[in-house]
Amino acid sequence: MPQASLGPISLNYEISGHGPDLILIHELGGALDSFDGLLPLLIPHFRVLRYDQRGAGGSSRKPAALSIEDHAADLAELVAATGFGPRCLLAGVAAGAAIAVAYAARDEAVVEALALCAPALSVPPERKAYLDRRARLARCKGMAAIVEASLDRSYPEELRADRAAFEAYRERFLANDPESYAMANAALAGTRVAECLPSLTMPCLVLAGRHDLLRPPAEVEATAGAIPHARFATIESGHLMPVQAAQAMAAQIVPFLMRHAGSLKSVSESAHV
Repeated sequence: MPQASLGPISLNYEISGHGPDLILIHELGGALDSFDGLLPLLIPHFRVLRYDQRGAGGSSRKPAALSIEDHAADLAELVAATGFGPRCLLAGVAAGAAIAVAYAARDEAVVEALALCAPALSVPPERKAYLDRRARLARCKGMAAIVEASLDRSYPEELRADRAAFEAYRERFLANDPESYAMANAALAGTRVAECLPSLTMPCLVLAGRHDLLRPPAEVEATAGAIPHARFATIESGHLMPVQAAQAMAAQIVPFLMRHAGSLKSVSESAHV
């Protein structure tokens, strides 16, 4: 898998498919592998860029204080380095949705439409305390010390009918670098990207998971209400939509993003087919 060298760091990424350019942004604790089940449903329609955020998967794991805005800046550098886009569609999952909003807020002209899936865009005080405890426990005792409590909420038992998919996700979660994972928790805890929502001008799809214990549908619907051109929908999923409900997620995001690709479609197809 190719690596993009961005100054002191490198990001692991993959580009596949043909059509309008679409960037996928994974959740906290995830990696580009989180989209393995979703990707085959997207590449007939889009040219897809998926990548490991700094500290995740095969990307650089040098511990450093990071913010959601830093992750958005990393993505901007990755897009420039790979020649992807620059105008594109974005789909972010959970904390990846926060990066998507921060990226759009940097330069709305390069984002044609947004799909925010189980978006984690703000963190109330009690949740910040939880993220801080989880980060400290990961640093002190490793990922095995937090895996069960974390997945009990993001991947509850009722969604584990496909045990192979669950076990594969659990193994990827355990493979996270504890220090990098702790930094990602701190970045989410400190985010204020929700303040950008009223200024977003592009079409936006906001998806909630009916069984999401971390971002319940009522909370996600309130998020959608803060965005001027948002459409809200609920699917049968938990917090980790690409892993738990790839078909239902694709059924929502594919027609939405295709409908709003506009001139991006003709430019992308003529350039990349």
